[in-house]
Amino acid sequence: MYRKIPVTRRCAAPSRRIELVASPRLAAAWLIWLAAVCAALLFAVALPLLARIAICFALATANVPAVGTCVLLRGRKSVRAIAWEQGEFAVRLGAQREPVSAVLAPGSFRLGWLIVLRLKTPGGMRAVLIDGARQEISAFRLLCRRLAAVKTAVPGVPGSATDTIGPKV
Repeated sequence: MYRKIPVTRRCAAPSRRIELVASPRLAAAWLIWLAAVCAALLFAVALPLLARIAICFALATANVPAVGTCVLLRGRKSVRAIAWEQGEFAVRLGAQREPVSAVLAPGSFRLGWLIVLRLKTPGGMRAVLIDGARQEISAFRLLCRRLAAVKTAVPGVPGSATDTIGPKV
Protein backbone atom coordinates (compact mmCIF):
# COMPACT_ATOMS: atom_id res chain seq x y z
CA MET A 1 0.00 0.00 0.00
CA TYR A 2 1.32 3.40 -0.97
CA ARG A 3 0.37 6.67 0.64
CA LYS A 4 -1.57 9.19 -1.42
CA ILE A 5 0.37 11.86 -3.24
CA PRO A 6 -1.01 15.15 -1.88
CA VAL A 7 -1.05 16.97 -5.23
CA THR A 8 -3.28 14.45 -7.02
CA ARG A 9 -6.94 15.24 -7.53
CA ARG A 10 -9.54 13.29 -5.63
CA CYS A 11 -11.23 10.47 -7.47
CA ALA A 12 -14.86 11.10 -8.43
CA ALA A 13 -15.89 7.57 -7.44
CA PRO A 14 -14.39 6.56 -4.08
CA SER A 15 -13.36 2.94 -3.77
CA ARG A 16 -15.67 0.85 -1.63
CA ARG A 17 -12.90 -1.61 -0.83
CA ILE A 18 -10.24 -1.77 1.83
CA GLU A 19 -7.14 -3.93 1.66
CA LEU A 20 -6.38 -4.72 5.29
CA VAL A 21 -2.90 -4.21 6.71
CA ALA A 22 -1.66 -6.28 9.67
CA SER A 23 -1.06 -4.43 12.93
CA PRO A 24 1.95 -5.59 14.93
CA ARG A 25 1.31 -3.00 17.66
CA LEU A 26 -2.23 -4.28 18.20
CA ALA A 27 -0.90 -7.84 18.31
CA ALA A 28 1.71 -6.80 20.88
CA ALA A 29 -0.96 -5.08 23.01
CA TRP A 30 -3.13 -8.23 22.90
CA LEU A 31 -0.21 -10.46 23.90
CA ILE A 32 0.82 -8.09 26.71
CA TRP A 33 -2.78 -8.19 27.99
CA LEU A 34 -2.68 -12.00 27.83
CA ALA A 35 0.59 -12.08 29.78
CA ALA A 36 -0.87 -9.74 32.43
CA VAL A 37 -3.96 -11.94 32.83
CA CYS A 38 -1.82 -15.06 33.16
CA ALA A 39 0.46 -13.35 35.69
CA ALA A 40 -2.56 -12.26 37.74
CA LEU A 41 -3.94 -15.80 37.62
CA LEU A 42 -0.66 -17.38 38.61
CA PHE A 43 0.25 -15.01 41.44
CA ALA A 44 -2.99 -13.50 42.77
CA VAL A 45 -5.66 -16.21 42.64
CA ALA A 46 -6.26 -18.66 45.46
CA LEU A 47 -6.57 -21.83 43.40
CA PRO A 48 -4.33 -24.88 43.33
CA LEU A 49 -1.23 -24.32 41.20
CA LEU A 50 -2.24 -27.02 38.70
CA ALA A 51 -5.63 -25.32 38.13
CA ARG A 52 -3.99 -21.91 37.62
CA ILE A 53 -1.54 -23.36 35.11
CA ALA A 54 -4.37 -25.14 33.28
CA ILE A 55 -6.39 -21.92 33.01
CA CYS A 56 -3.36 -20.00 31.70
CA PHE A 57 -2.64 -22.75 29.19
CA ALA A 58 -6.27 -22.69 27.99
CA LEU A 59 -6.20 -18.90 27.61
CA ALA A 60 -2.94 -18.99 25.66
CA THR A 61 -4.16 -21.85 23.47
CA ALA A 62 -7.26 -19.85 22.51
CA ASN A 63 -5.71 -16.39 22.16
CA VAL A 64 -2.39 -16.92 20.35
CA PRO A 65 -3.97 -18.39 17.17
CA ALA A 66 -6.66 -15.68 17.28
CA VAL A 67 -3.97 -12.97 17.28
CA GLY A 68 -2.43 -14.52 14.18
CA THR A 69 -5.74 -14.78 12.34
CA CYS A 70 -7.61 -11.63 13.44
CA VAL A 71 -4.79 -9.09 13.86
CA LEU A 72 -1.75 -10.29 11.91
CA LEU A 73 -3.97 -11.65 9.07
CA ARG A 74 -2.15 -14.97 8.77
CA GLY A 75 -3.69 -18.23 7.63
CA ARG A 76 -6.50 -19.29 5.35
CA LYS A 77 -9.26 -18.10 7.70
CA SER A 78 -8.04 -14.50 7.91
CA VAL A 79 -9.91 -11.63 6.25
CA ARG A 80 -7.53 -9.84 3.87
CA ALA A 81 -9.87 -7.39 2.10
CA ILE A 82 -13.40 -6.07 2.54
CA ALA A 83 -15.57 -4.66 -0.23
CA TRP A 84 -19.10 -3.34 0.24
CA GLU A 85 -22.05 -2.21 -1.80
CA GLN A 86 -25.51 -1.06 -0.70
CA GLY A 87 -26.41 -3.85 1.71
CA GLU A 88 -23.74 -6.46 1.14
CA PHE A 89 -20.19 -7.13 2.16
CA ALA A 90 -17.70 -9.25 0.23
CA VAL A 91 -14.49 -10.45 1.85
CA ARG A 92 -11.33 -12.02 0.52
CA LEU A 93 -10.13 -14.81 2.78
CA GLY A 94 -6.53 -16.01 3.04
CA ALA A 95 -4.86 -16.57 -0.31
CA GLN A 96 -8.14 -16.77 -2.25
CA ARG A 97 -8.52 -14.42 -5.20
CA GLU A 98 -12.32 -14.40 -5.49
CA PRO A 99 -14.39 -12.64 -2.83
CA VAL A 100 -16.87 -14.45 -0.61
CA SER A 101 -20.19 -12.89 0.38
CA ALA A 102 -20.49 -11.92 4.03
CA VAL A 103 -23.07 -10.48 6.41
CA LEU A 104 -22.21 -8.26 9.35
CA ALA A 105 -22.89 -10.22 12.54
CA PRO A 106 -24.02 -8.80 15.89
CA GLY A 107 -21.12 -8.01 18.19
CA SER A 108 -19.20 -5.83 15.74
CA PHE A 109 -18.19 -2.44 17.07
CA ARG A 110 -15.94 0.58 16.65
CA LEU A 111 -13.80 1.96 19.45
CA GLY A 112 -12.02 5.09 18.21
CA TRP A 113 -9.35 4.02 15.74
CA LEU A 114 -10.13 0.32 16.26
CA ILE A 115 -12.89 -1.60 14.47
CA VAL A 116 -13.83 -5.14 15.46
CA LEU A 117 -15.86 -6.88 12.76
CA ARG A 118 -17.64 -10.21 13.02
CA LEU A 119 -18.67 -11.46 9.59
CA LYS A 120 -20.87 -14.43 8.71
CA THR A 121 -19.56 -16.16 5.59
CA PRO A 122 -20.71 -19.42 3.99
CA GLY A 123 -17.62 -21.05 5.56
CA GLY A 124 -18.46 -19.87 9.08
CA MET A 125 -17.92 -16.86 11.33
CA ARG A 126 -14.84 -14.71 10.71
CA ALA A 127 -13.48 -11.94 12.92
CA VAL A 128 -11.03 -9.17 12.12
CA LEU A 129 -9.55 -6.32 14.16
CA ILE A 130 -8.84 -3.29 12.01
CA ASP A 131 -6.28 -0.75 13.24
CA GLY A 132 -7.31 2.55 11.67
CA ALA A 133 -3.82 4.02 12.03
CA ARG A 134 -2.41 1.34 9.71
CA GLN A 135 -5.06 1.50 6.96
CA GLU A 136 -5.45 3.79 3.97
CA ILE A 137 -7.36 6.70 5.52
CA SER A 138 -10.00 7.39 2.86
CA ALA A 139 -11.02 3.71 2.61
CA PHE A 140 -11.08 3.46 6.42
CA ARG A 141 -13.36 6.51 6.67
CA LEU A 142 -15.70 5.09 4.03
CA LEU A 143 -15.87 1.82 5.95
CA CYS A 144 -16.67 3.72 9.16
CA ARG A 145 -19.47 5.57 7.36
CA ARG A 146 -20.83 2.30 6.01
CA LEU A 147 -20.82 0.75 9.48
CA ALA A 148 -22.56 3.83 10.91
CA ALA A 149 -25.22 3.52 8.20
CA VAL A 150 -25.75 -0.13 9.11
CA LYS A 151 -26.06 0.86 12.77
CA THR A 152 -28.74 3.47 12.09
CA ALA A 153 -30.67 1.36 9.58
CA VAL A 154 -34.36 0.83 10.30
CA PRO A 155 -35.38 -2.86 10.44
CA GLY A 156 -38.24 -3.76 8.13
CA VAL A 157 -37.75 -0.85 5.73
CA PRO A 158 -36.86 -1.94 2.16
CA GLY A 159 -33.32 -0.99 1.23
CA SER A 160 -32.38 -0.68 4.87
CA ALA A 161 -29.90 -3.12 6.39
CA THR A 162 -31.30 -5.43 9.06
CA ASP A 163 -28.13 -6.31 10.95
CA THR A 164 -26.90 -3.93 13.58
CA ILE A 165 -23.43 -3.03 14.63
CA GLY A 166 -23.28 -2.96 18.39
CA PRO A 167 -25.81 -4.24 20.89
CA LYS A 168 -29.38 -4.68 19.72
CA VAL A 169 -31.77 -2.38 21.50
